[in-house]
Amino acid sequence: MPEANRLKGSYHWMNERAVSLISLPLLATAFIYGAHPINDMLMGIVLPVQVYMSFDQVLTDYFHARRWPIISRVLKYALVGMAGLAIFGAWRINTTDVGITNYCSRLWNANKKKEKEEQ
Repeated sequence: MPEANRLKGSYHWMNERAVSLISLPLLATAFIYGAHPINDMLMGIVLPVQVYMSFDQVLTDYFHARRWPIISRVLKYALVGMAGLAIFGAWRINTTDVGITNYCSRLWNANKKKEKEEQ
């Protein structure tokens, strides 16, 4: 078993809060100014990292390695793989398509366009 360390939990908490605080201005910038390549690229990195950290905490809480050694390890590797794929997908959307902000805007307004076309 690893050594107990009181500071590990507080560092983890500080890192989660720091990523949350970084994501707030990125989202506000996207809402106020619209799409910008630098903001889209930063969102493509920060948002998957935030989701990764949140799901990692869920796996740590509910699939503890002492009780579920194999399942815990498989789920952690799957989480790392999915986070990597999410960052790669965000990079592809940002570099070869319209960017994350415009992509989300298109998804948000897709139903409205469909309704207008049907009329």
